[in-house]
Amino acid sequence: MPTENGEMEKGKLFIQTEDGGIKELGKVESIEFAEENGLQSKIEDFSPIAFDTKSSGEITITLTKDEYRSLMKKIGLETLTRKRFKKLLMGCGMQRNDAEVVAQAFNESKIRYTPLAIQRIIETINAEAEREVKR
Repeated sequence: MPTENGEMEKGKLFIQTEDGGIKELGKVESIEFAEENGLQSKIEDFSPIAFDTKSSGEITITLTKDEYRSLMKKIGLETLTRKRFKKLLMGCGMQRNDAEVVAQAFNESKIRYTPLAIQRIIETINAEAEREVKR
């Protein structure tokens, strides 16, 4: 699944409608954690009316730490360990030394190790290879 989509912008929240279309719910302003002993509502517990943003254009969702981790994992933004990051790059065909160089560059730039980053790296490598073939 490509990471680029012309219809979607960063910071916006979308949902797939029953007819297969994409509907914008609102803009994500911030993400906050709920303590384990605090509010623990799950997204599926809300009625669809809870996500209606016609009046204000804003939506607030409070998640527990575990729910936040689960959401981040589903959208490809979970934080991986450096070792796992390199292993996944090697699984995509990258040599060990090259994976180490990429991991070092991410560390120096203070970029988190995420599955989405791995996907983006592989897409970039494929795009560059296609450009080389066209020359």
